[in-house]
Amino acid sequence: MRKIAVFPLFIFILFLIGCNNTEKSIIIGADYGGTILEDDDDSIVIGTHPDDMSLAASYEGPVEVVIDDITEFTGDISSLEQLKEQFNEDKKLFASIWAKEKVENNDLNNQVLSKINIEK
Repeated sequence: MRKIAVFPLFIFILFLIGCNNTEKSIIIGADYGGTILEDDDDSIVIGTHPDDMSLAASYEGPVEVVIDDITEFTGDISSLEQLKEQFNEDKKLFASIWAKEKVENNDLNNQVLSKINIEK
């Protein structure tokens, strides 16, 4: 009898594993994650988009971070130039970011990115 009860549970677990989660979320190990709210020459602001609370940021309040020449891009956007082309305040881009060690050559809380993963 116990074997009969285990089989449906096993099938249910396989079903859950096979389901595709379409909600975007922060990548494990990233320092921050959220929707890109603003795009500047060499920095971005990430936070929770006011129209979509389902993509909640992993911290409180918007954070501005610097992108430099050696920031590694992964995901749907592969460069700062492509980000500038793709960015639109009405189009939500979700970013998981990794900050470098603090440096002294910027005024944005010294948050320079080593890596950024952007999902459309």
